Amino acid sequence: MFDSIAMDVSAFVAAVYALSPVAIRMTFDFAAHCNPTQISLDELPDEVAALFRNRIPQIQALGFELIGCFDCGRLASETHSYTAYFCNHRTNDFANVSALVWPNKMASYIEFSTRFTNGTVLETNTNGVLPLTPPNPSTRVFRFPAIQDVRLLFETHRRLVEKYAGHLWVQAEPRGQEIQRLVRVVENYGPRHAVMGYMVPSEDGASYKLTWKGACLITWRGLWPVCSLRKWMHRNAMQSEWRSLQSEGLAALQKA
Repeated sequence: MFDSIAMDVSAFVAAVYALSPVAIRMTFDFAAHCNPTQISLDELPDEVAALFRNRIPQIQALGFELIGCFDCGRLASETHSYTAYFCNHRTNDFANVSALVWPNKMASYIEFSTRFTNGTVLETNTNGVLPLTPPNPSTRVFRFPAIQDVRLLFETHRRLVEKYAGHLWVQAEPRGQEIQRLVRVVENYGPRHAVMGYMVPSEDGASYKLTWKGACLITWRGLWPVCSLRKWMHRNAMQSEWRSLQSEGLAALQKA
């Protein structure tokens, strides 16, 4: 009996691994262009507006200027993206509160980021969702979803900058054009994945579609048991980083 159950489970898992990439390839796309439109808080969906109203003064209290709230439109399949974007013109650190909206659902995270003149980028955020594609080698991302205190997250980011990029020169953005930094990041996503063989431009050039290679690898990384292993490895790496910061004197940090 147990042999029969094991065979049935194995067959089911094999079918999921075989068929899921087909569905993902048929439905996924990513916008080739990003045209953020600045809007007021009153024009945002209620849940997004409430989130931004709560976080904006917290980030401003850290010395950041609100560049604006932006409707970034449909970037990924069946989603709508919004961001509140900030810049600290004294340190040239950037911050954003981003919200991704599906029908009857919203996900959000806070991020601090710093770009350096050699092209390196360091990001510290509360996004607990791991990417399903290889990371950008020039961007180092630290994820601490348990840190919901904005000041603590920023202090963590500054310590990470000191640790990994303290010898580098920070890259500024021209005043009045700060949002172009976000546009460049978004519009580099498709071409970067095309170089890796994960995506190809659509016929009209408006979006990027998955290749079979991309669809298979993205899907398999998101399925059990691979997804559980990836989360465990990443959680251990972030906990190790946290302990390292504590040992280097960041006494204000609480366990993430």
